[in-house]
Amino acid sequence: MYFSPEFLQNTLYIVAAILILFILIVIGYKIKHNIKIWDKSFTLALIVLANTLYSILSGFFDMPYELSSIITGGLSLVAFGYIVVIVWELHKQKKSIKSK
Repeated sequence: MYFSPEFLQNTLYIVAAILILFILIVIGYKIKHNIKIWDKSFTLALIVLANTLYSILSGFFDMPYELSSIITGGLSLVAFGYIVVIVWELHKQKKSIKSK
């Protein structure tokens, strides 16, 4: 299956817009309900947003391949690590609820 570069670039714009909107909605919800804003899921969302924004910028500017690989690969690894931590904490939380 082939996706044109233009389609992929436009998809990145949509993903970034949705992610920014989602982050703003979550921040508004947390402020309204006096919930701590900065947590692991918020950090994960910002890492994914940074990766998406870097990918968008690389569409406008000719970035060196090595730099792009290091940045996007590194951000992806950090995001994966945060996903593992979040899932592990949810698993521990579920386990502690069952034991009560």
